[in-house]
Amino acid sequence: MKYILLLGDSLTEEGYSSGWVSQLSEMYIRRAEVLNRGLSGYNTRWVLDIIKNETSRHHLLPHHAINPLFVTIMLGTNDAGDHANGISLYEYKSNLRAIIDQVRGNMPPVGGIFLITPPPVDEEAWVERLRAKGVDIQTSDLRFEKIRQYRDAVLQIGAAEMNAHRDVHVIDMYRVILGPEADTMEYSRGAWCDNFYDGLHF
Repeated sequence: MKYILLLGDSLTEEGYSSGWVSQLSEMYIRRAEVLNRGLSGYNTRWVLDIIKNETSRHHLLPHHAINPLFVTIMLGTNDAGDHANGISLYEYKSNLRAIIDQVRGNMPPVGGIFLITPPPVDEEAWVERLRAKGVDIQTSDLRFEKIRQYRDAVLQIGAAEMNAHRDVHVIDMYRVILGPEADTMEYSRGAWCDNFYDGLHF
């Protein structure tokens, strides 16, 4: 049996609910097993700690599955947050490059690595979601413009890795959701917000 490894945060972990992981599983039914290794709340620092440790790395992928069919990496939303899990853009870039190197060196995928940018956030809906959960918050701890900076970092790293190794591809979820205005649009609610059920998860 072949394997597809999905690395990420809650956007991956909850991918069966939103449909993108379940659609991938359906697409590869009887051809490959999809291993959802999304970890809610995790940032690149914590994922890197897991993947660079041989013992914990084997919890991501079965021992006999050395070369997954391909690997997806969707991280950055928590890194960009104005909360305890947030980290600087500089460290985010360093961690993401290191994660790519770890995947390439320890579990080289046959079909390459797919970097998925963090999507935009509907700040108002996200605040409503947190308040409904009992969080005392006035403004969103995830900001539209700041997440775009982390998205841009993924695009830059993806382009550099593709030029150097030809095994990294980028899926720009930010542009998929916002369209051609993704690079310049300021936060305002609109039809794009309908992609999310809580302002963040799609």
